[in-house]
Amino acid sequence: MHNLWIPVVAIFIVAGLIFGGQAYSEAQRDAHIAASISQRLGSQTQADISHLKRVNKGYGVCGDFYLANVEHGHFYYNSATEHLALGTDAKLYHDNCDRVSD
Repeated sequence: MHNLWIPVVAIFIVAGLIFGGQAYSEAQRDAHIAASISQRLGSQTQADISHLKRVNKGYGVCGDFYLANVEHGHFYYNSATEHLALGTDAKLYHDNCDRVSD
C-alpha cells in the first residue's frame, strides 16, 4: 500500500508545479503590461489592468487599463513580440481585439 502513495504524491507535486508556474508566469506578464502602459504614458504610478482576454492562441492579450484618475482606455499586448497598442484606434488593437466578445 505504501508503494501506491509514492506515484500519487508525485503526480500531485508535478501538477502543482505546472499550474503554479503558469499562474506565476501570467502574473509576471500582467505586471509587465501594466508597467509598459505606465511607461508609455509617462506616469510614475502603475496602471491597473482589467477585463483581460487571451487572443491569438494565447500570444495576445486584450483588455482595459486605468491610470490613477488620469487616463483610461483599451490595450492590446502581443506576448511574443512585446508590442503594446493603446486605444481602440490603434491598428493592432483593431486587428486583434475588435472581434473579441465580452
